[in-house]
Amino acid sequence: MSSGLAATGLVNPTDTTIRIDNKRIDITETSDRMKVRIYELDKRGDEVEKEMIFEGHYKNGQSYENRRHRRSINIPLPTWDRDFDAHWAGFGMGFTNFADGSFNINDIDGVSLRSENSLEYNLNFLEKSFPISRYNWAIVTGVGMRWNRYRLKTNNHFEENENGITVLEPAPEGITYSRSNLNTTSLTFPALIEWQSRRIKGDRFFLSAGVVGVVKTISSSKVQYRDENNKKHKEKMDRGMNIRPVTMDFLIQGGYDWIGFYVKYSPVGLFEGGKGPKVHPVSIGLHLHI
Repeated sequence: MSSGLAATGLVNPTDTTIRIDNKRIDITETSDRMKVRIYELDKRGDEVEKEMIFEGHYKNGQSYENRRHRRSINIPLPTWDRDFDAHWAGFGMGFTNFADGSFNINDIDGVSLRSENSLEYNLNFLEKSFPISRYNWAIVTGVGMRWNRYRLKTNNHFEENENGITVLEPAPEGITYSRSNLNTTSLTFPALIEWQSRRIKGDRFFLSAGVVGVVKTISSSKVQYRDENNKKHKEKMDRGMNIRPVTMDFLIQGGYDWIGFYVKYSPVGLFEGGKGPKVHPVSIGLHLHI
């Protein structure tokens, strides 16, 4: 009796239930028949019997299929690190200086800066990441603003002469500058590749590197001094001064969670070719990410 029932496929059934997205797939299999039913589920995860969207029977190489309506069956594809938290947005501050093409710093092409007073500030207010690997890699871009202040060590100021060349001009006779700054304000647009470690107590180590496009918006040469009556004067000596309107930096940064350190170097000179000292901005600093 038992062998007869087994031969007809009425015993030893195998049932399997699979849930994918908002679908439930029921598979019932005996020795010679397989039946598949697919139900659409409501928000609570309960099947709605009238919303069975597919039924199929398969026996001895023959099949019967019945699709109840034309709704598609969405099978979610794997996604890469949905919670990837990029490191561009935030506020940073660092020391800035001038270098040459061989990475010698300060006293470049006749320009000497006070390193401790030459600063830059970064305010990055927009970021977007595009994960490219399941192993915590992403492309990062965004928008930011940067303010650079280069303070001269010598009693000079930057000024464009009558030949259209930006040079260091000496202070007027009898005046000693207490401050002589070259100031620039720029918009920044990064294209970085970032790697992050696996989470350690909810946080991650990170490293990123790439190129930052720089668009100058404002530049000026300003000085401060006191006259013979000890009266303080602040003067703007020039603006523009042949500083390149568009340039780029190489950026490397790393850190843990919301705090990071960065190093930045521009392979392009600050001034247009042949119209100013041959100096390349370089900086190192701390960035607090949001």
